[in-house]
Amino acid sequence: MTDKEQLTQLTSHIRKLVELTEQIRETEIYPVSFFSEAFDLTHKIQDHLHAMEVSQIELFDQKIREHQAQISSVDRPVRRVAADPSEAIHPPIPASDELPSAPSGPPAPVSRNTAPPAASSSFREKAETSLNDKMEKAKLTDLRKAFTLNDRFRFCRELFGGDEQRMNRVVNELNETYSYETSLTHLKSVTDWDFENDSVLDFLKLVERRFL
Repeated sequence: MTDKEQLTQLTSHIRKLVELTEQIRETEIYPVSFFSEAFDLTHKIQDHLHAMEVSQIELFDQKIREHQAQISSVDRPVRRVAADPSEAIHPPIPASDELPSAPSGPPAPVSRNTAPPAASSSFREKAETSLNDKMEKAKLTDLRKAFTLNDRFRFCRELFGGDEQRMNRVVNELNETYSYETSLTHLKSVTDWDFENDSVLDFLKLVERRFL
C-alpha cells in the first residue's frame, strides 16, 4: 500500500472515530460497544501511522543514496574515449606542418598548490553533512524519541499495565543512566519483567541504541 493509500485509510478511520465519539456525546453511560470499536479504530490508526513512518524512513535512505551517487559522478574525472581503439595506445602523430611551434620565452611557472574545484568541494561537504545527520539520529540521547506511537501504546499496555505515568517515570530514569548495563540493572530493580519476553526484548533494543 502506497503512502497516499495509507493516508486515505488513516483519514477514514479518524473520521469514523470522530463520528463514534459524537454519537455518545450526550450519553451519560457509554455502551460497551463504543470502547471495543474505538480501540479497534485506534489500533488501525496506529498501524497506518507506523507503516507511513517506516516508508518515509526508507524513502529518506533512498534519497541519501541517490544524492551520494550524484556526488560520486561529479567527482569522477572525465576521460576522452578514442574513436579508434589503437589511438588509446599509439596516438596519431601530426604532420610536420601541423606540429605546434615552440613557445618563445621562459616556460610559465606551474603552481603546485592546485585547489580542488569549489563545486566539487561543496557537493562533498553536503554529502558529509547529510551522513553526519543520519549517524547522529542513530544515537538516541532521549529514549522517548525512539518510540513510535504504536510502541508507546504497546509498551504501556504490555509492560506497564496501562500506567502511562509509571512508564514516563521509568523512561526518564533511563535517560539518566550512563551505560546499557546500568540501564538493565535499573530495570531489573524497578520492574518484575520477564526479560525473555518479546515486548521486553524490543524495549531493550531501543534502550541499547542510546549507547551505540
